[in-house]
Amino acid sequence: MRLVVTSDIHIDKNGSDVCQLIAARAQELGADVLLLAGDVATSPTVLLQTFLTLRAAVPHLLYVAGNHDVWSHPEMQAKGQHAWWRLDTLLPALCAEAGVHNLDVAPIELGGVGFAGTLGWWDLSTRDASLDAPPEAYRTGQFAGLRWMDHTYAHFPDADGRAQAPETVAAILRGRLAAQLQRCTAERIVAVTHMVAFAEQLHHKSHPGWRFAQAFIGHLALGEVIAADPRVRLAVAGHTHIGSDFSRGGLRALCTPLGYQREWQGRSTAEAVNRAVVLVEL
Repeated sequence: MRLVVTSDIHIDKNGSDVCQLIAARAQELGADVLLLAGDVATSPTVLLQTFLTLRAAVPHLLYVAGNHDVWSHPEMQAKGQHAWWRLDTLLPALCAEAGVHNLDVAPIELGGVGFAGTLGWWDLSTRDASLDAPPEAYRTGQFAGLRWMDHTYAHFPDADGRAQAPETVAAILRGRLAAQLQRCTAERIVAVTHMVAFAEQLHHKSHPGWRFAQAFIGHLALGEVIAADPRVRLAVAGHTHIGSDFSRGGLRALCTPLGYQREWQGRSTAEAVNRAVVLVEL
C-alpha cells in the first residue's frame, strides 16, 4: 500500500491552490490512500470543497479532525454549533457527502491494514513545568503575549451545557481511540491523532510564549494507548506545524504538517506542499 500523509493544510488561510497541489502530489506519488491528520479548514464550505477535490484524486481519503476544524464563533456556539456538534455531526456529514472516511467516527481496514484515529485533545501533559506561568494562564490561554485561540473557539459542553475541562475532553477522545483499536482486527494498524502523542514530537524553544503554547500541543496518554498495542506500526500526528519522524521499537511516529505560509521559510507553495506530503510504503 502506498500511503500518503499530510496535516495542517489550513486551506482557508493558505488558499485553494494548496489543495490542488496536494491532489497533484498525491497522484504523482501514486497514492492508494491519502491521510489528512487534521486542520483542514474552519469553514464548512471550504472543508467540503477540499474533501471533494482531494477525494477525486485518490482511491481512498481518510481524515481526522484538527482543532481548527471544530472551531466555531461564540455566537454560533450559543446556537448549538459547538465543538462536539462539529466533531460528531457536521464533520461526519461533510465526509459522507464527499466520500471521505472519517476516522473520528470509525476505524477502517484497507488492503489488510487497519486505520484508527481521533482528534484527541490537549490535556496539559506537555506543559513546560519550568515556566513560571500561573494556573489562571492555562485556564484562559493567555500568557507572555500569546493567546491560545482554542479557549475561545473550541467549546465542548457537557449535557447541561457547561464547558468541559480540556482534560475531560481529552479522556473522552482517548477512550474513543482505545475502543477503535479494540475493534480493529488487522494485524497491522496505523493510528492517527491530530494532537501530538509522544514527547519526542515536541520542539523546545526559549521564547516564553512558545514554552507556554507547548501545553496545548499534546496528549501523552494517547501515546501510551498507541504504544500498548503492538499491532500499531505507524502513528501519524499533526498540530505542531513542525515535522518530526522517529522510531520507538517497532513503532514509527510521523508528523508532516504544511502549516502557514509564514512558516515555509521562503519556500514556494509547491515546494512547501511537496515537503509536507509524504509517502509511506506499508
